[in-house]
Amino acid sequence: SILFDLIALLGLAFVGNRLGGPRIGAAAAFAWAAWPFTQYASNSNTNDSIAPALLVWGFAALTSDVARGAAVALSGWVKFASLLVLPLWLGYPEARRPRSMFVALYAFVVATVIVFFVLFLEPDPVHAAVVFYRRTVEFQIGRASPFSLWDWGQYHAKGIPNLRWAQHVLEGLLVIGALVLGWWPRRRSLLQLAAFTAALLIGFEIVLTHWSWLYLPWFYPFVAFALLVSRPESPEPEVGELGLSTPFTESDV
Repeated sequence: SILFDLIALLGLAFVGNRLGGPRIGAAAAFAWAAWPFTQYASNSNTNDSIAPALLVWGFAALTSDVARGAAVALSGWVKFASLLVLPLWLGYPEARRPRSMFVALYAFVVATVIVFFVLFLEPDPVHAAVVFYRRTVEFQIGRASPFSLWDWGQYHAKGIPNLRWAQHVLEGLLVIGALVLGWWPRRRSLLQLAAFTAALLIGFEIVLTHWSWLYLPWFYPFVAFALLVSRPESPEPEVGELGLSTPFTESDV
């Protein structure tokens, strides 16, 4: 828990420095370190810093199609919420670039296969896959919880409505929104990508039946980037190709 807390903090400092210089880098790092809920996750010794840490470093290597796809896969198989950003990230910096999107998707699939290779170490990989599904996806879908309004109906108390139908509607809208963001806007800047990433992760948490304060760090780095980095006053020029060794510029913001 401490290790990935530190990895996430360094990622925010690294990306913040490239987005806005040393002051933004320091501010982004302190934003993570000083936020009570990141420390709550660390003090609780949970795995909730792993997914955002992996996404932050994927964000640092956005111009690499392979890194984008792999980062979403690695983060998404830690916390399913990150899988929602796949269409959005596939289309950076410009949607409708088939080759770039295919390479990122291929990297996502390869990283997924590597993650699930552990199943083939079992005597029966099919049985292992079924156990994985039952203890993750099936468990979360059927999980009862007092921590959100979506499961209040379990109490059958007078005057407390069952809002499951509204939850399912919002879940559908969230998935549609995630798919739409794969194609719109056609060109997306770094700050747009950060803001949309945060919005999708927040949306995922809003529709969760079982929710916890520990989940807040999932989206926090991208909220920090979107709020701390100022947009340039001049019109935004074309987004160029960048590498990890190339500093972000105002044109990329």
